[in-house]
Amino acid sequence: MNLNIGTVKIPINAATKSFAILAKRGAGKTYTAGVVAEEFSKNNIPFVVFDPIDVWWGLRLDKSGKNKGLPVVVFGLEHADIPLTRDMGRNIARAVVNENISCVISTFGMPKVGMRHLIAEFAEELLNINNTPRHVFIEEAHEFVPQRVQGAGAKCFSAVEALVTMGRNRGIGVTLINQRAATVNKDVLTQLDTLIALRSVGPQDRKALKDWVEFHTAEGDFEKFMGSLPSLPTGEAWIWSPEFMGIFERIKIRERETFHPDREKLGSKFQMPKLDSIDIESFISKFKHSLEKPTDRDPKKDIASIPVVIPDVNIQNIRNEYESKLIEKDVVIRRLQSVVNAVQRAIGMTQTENVLMTPIQDITAESNIILQKMGGMPRKVYETLLKHPNGLTKRQIGLMCGYSITSGSFSNAMSKLGTMGLIKKEGDIYIALLK
Repeated sequence: MNLNIGTVKIPINAATKSFAILAKRGAGKTYTAGVVAEEFSKNNIPFVVFDPIDVWWGLRLDKSGKNKGLPVVVFGLEHADIPLTRDMGRNIARAVVNENISCVISTFGMPKVGMRHLIAEFAEELLNINNTPRHVFIEEAHEFVPQRVQGAGAKCFSAVEALVTMGRNRGIGVTLINQRAATVNKDVLTQLDTLIALRSVGPQDRKALKDWVEFHTAEGDFEKFMGSLPSLPTGEAWIWSPEFMGIFERIKIRERETFHPDREKLGSKFQMPKLDSIDIESFISKFKHSLEKPTDRDPKKDIASIPVVIPDVNIQNIRNEYESKLIEKDVVIRRLQSVVNAVQRAIGMTQTENVLMTPIQDITAESNIILQKMGGMPRKVYETLLKHPNGLTKRQIGLMCGYSITSGSFSNAMSKLGTMGLIKKEGDIYIALLK
C-alpha cells in the first residue's frame, strides 16, 4: 500500500524514514506536511507534531473548518485539549506510546528555552521507549537543530539529532520542516532520506541543497532543479529520494482534507471553531489523571504489557523492517564495543567484564586522549568516522567535517590515520578502527 500525496505515491514505510520539507514562507510546506499526516492517519500510523506556529490543530477539523477531522489530541496554550507546560515532554512521550495515539504539541507562546527543553525531554524518552512505527513532524526545525549550536541549545540539538539519525532503529521517522535549508544544521540535513523542496530562493540555500545532493551522490539535473525553485507555483514541489525511493521528479501535492489555518487570509475576524473531542475524551481524561497522581510504576513495564494492534499487513511489513533494524543496531553496538575496548587497551585502562556500551559522545571523549598529539583535523575526521560505523566516502567526510578533500592537509590527515592503523579503506569507504 502506498501513501497518496499527489502525483506521486510513496511507500508506507515512509513512516520510519526521514524527510525534509523546505520552502519559503507561504509556499506550502506545512500544507504538504499536513497531507502526509493525513495519509499516515488513514493507514493507522500514529504521528506527533511539534508546532511552534500553532496551525496544526487544524487537523482536528475537516477542510471547511466546521466539521470533525482527524482524532488528534492537541496539547498547547491557545487551541488545545490539554494545557501544555515545559516539563510535560516525558509524560507526553509515555502517553502516546501507551495509547498509540497521534498528537499535536503546539508550543506557540512558550519561551524558546522552555520549548527546547520540552522537545529534548520528549525526544529522549520516545527514542528510549517507542515500540511501533511512528512519525514525528518538527516545524521550524532550525530552532532545534540550528547550523550553529550554542550553550543552552546543546541538549535539545543532541536529542533531536539522535531522533533523526537513530530513530529508524526504534521505528521512528522524522520530517523536518523549515523555510530555509541553510539554517538547518548541515550534518543533520545530510542524514535525511528524502528531500521535498517547494518554492524557495537564496544562494546559501542553494549551497545547502547542493551539499545534500553531493552527500547522497544523487543523480539528477541539479541546475534545472535549482533554477525552477524560485518560480514553482504553490502546490508544486520537487521530490528527491535517491536511496529510499530512487526518484527525482517534479510533483503536484493533492488538496488537503483537513483544515489549514491561515490567519493572513482569514483576517482578524477569524474565530477558532469549537473542537469536537468526542473520539479522544478517554485519552484526555487518562492523561490529566496521570498528571494529578504521580506513579512509581515503570513505564517500560507498562508499555511491554500493552498489546500492539497491527491493523494491516503493510503495517506488519514496517514492523518487520523495524525489528531487522534493531538487529543491525545490536551488530553495530558490538562492533563499537570492540573499538572502546581497543581504546582502553591503547591508553592503559583496565577492562571491566560486561562493560555496557559507551555512548558515542563518550567514545570520542576517550579517544581524544590518544588523538591530542595528532592535531585538530585528524581528530575531527576520526571522531566523524566513529559516529558512522558503516563508514563514509572521502567526499562525505569532507562535507561533514567542512574540509576540502583536495587540500594537502586533508590528505596528510587521512594518511596519518591510516599509518596509525586508526582507519581502513574498503573500496571507496573509510571505516574507523584501532589496532
